[in-house]
Amino acid sequence: MQSLKHFTAEGNVYKMKPSYFLPIALIIVLPLLSFFILREGKYPVIGWLVLGFAILGFAGMISRSLIIDLNNQEIRAKAALLRPAVRIPLADFQNFELHQLKQGFFTTNTSLNICYLKDGKTRRALIAQGVTTRAMQRILNEIDEIINNYDSKR
Repeated sequence: MQSLKHFTAEGNVYKMKPSYFLPIALIIVLPLLSFFILREGKYPVIGWLVLGFAILGFAGMISRSLIIDLNNQEIRAKAALLRPAVRIPLADFQNFELHQLKQGFFTTNTSLNICYLKDGKTRRALIAQGVTTRAMQRILNEIDEIINNYDSKR
């Protein structure tokens, strides 16, 4: 297996490395915006709301995780602050979906989802989010390499 760029390996447990670009941008931009709104003095409630959303958004982004646990044959994905982690057995895994949201000619969001069966219904869970499809494709390729490499060893 090649060295992994987006994951760290601890035995047969692979954890996705966190992306710090968006949280750092959120830490810089939204508090500055809040500061200018509060300094203006006309709408202090909006300034405090923007600051509160910045804190909640940052906490949500750093709480995201993706763990591929090959010892327990499952994938654990946590995509939001208040939602519990989704446990997906590899036996229930179906496929991946890559969604791209565009505004005119510009891509504003790209998300990588995993599709799995639960109680006979197809469910989806968010694995990763970014701006470019190339980054999501690289993450998908590494996940595929991890799972296929483990299957070939068995």
